Amino acid sequence: MRNTQYNCKLGKGCGLIEETLSLLEIYQDGMTIDALLEYVHQSNTLSKCTELRTKDIVKLVFYPRLMSRNPKVPIWLKEIRSKGLLLHHFKQLLLLYCARENAVIYDYIINVLNEFRLSGVEKINADSIKNFVVNIVNSGQANWGESICVRQARYIKKVLVEFDMINNQNQILPYEIYSFTVLYLMHELHFEGLSDVAIWNHDDWKLFGLDKYQVQDKIMEFNLKGGYIAQCTGDLMTIAWKYNTMEEFINGTL
Repeated sequence: MRNTQYNCKLGKGCGLIEETLSLLEIYQDGMTIDALLEYVHQSNTLSKCTELRTKDIVKLVFYPRLMSRNPKVPIWLKEIRSKGLLLHHFKQLLLLYCARENAVIYDYIINVLNEFRLSGVEKINADSIKNFVVNIVNSGQANWGESICVRQARYIKKVLVEFDMINNQNQILPYEIYSFTVLYLMHELHFEGLSDVAIWNHDDWKLFGLDKYQVQDKIMEFNLKGGYIAQCTGDLMTIAWKYNTMEEFINGTL
């Protein structure tokens, strides 16, 4: 469900929170990428952006993150937002889709930032992010020059700040997954066809600092009231699901 190839696309939008909210307001079910771009131009939705920047946002950021794998995602997010989910909570859903499309931020969070948290580190060293990027190049996973490495490190920091994981002084902020994010991710993975055990063990939970046992605790915490009945024995988990579609889940939960 995610792009594991390292590329430079993160710089095209970073978190892109405000622009995504604006695009979700005008997006209609079944709208093609070209139709969306045309409507954005006609309605001047992204008035602060140049024509080229607008095209990049729609075609290189909004579409790959939210529409390329499942065109229903913008409709789900639009409905969730319209039902009044708080922005801090909603941003965790946007983080999920941003990280899935950009391996450089996904892997930094789960392999570096999470380790800092576990070790009790309070502030990211100034060279931490750049060293992570350089290691990608040194391992042969990307062919980036010095200037690109510097920009990639800057993009990673910007995304971490935008999604409230660190502040501008590189201090690591308290970060906890919200209840709706737990339920949304569970149901999204379920409707993608994953088994109950695969949902439990999915890597996406690591974006929110959760290990397997913490995921189990979260799943059991929302048992019954979350729209499912879960049972766990050893390494086995079975879930009886109440909702048949994401639309039912959203309407039944919010």
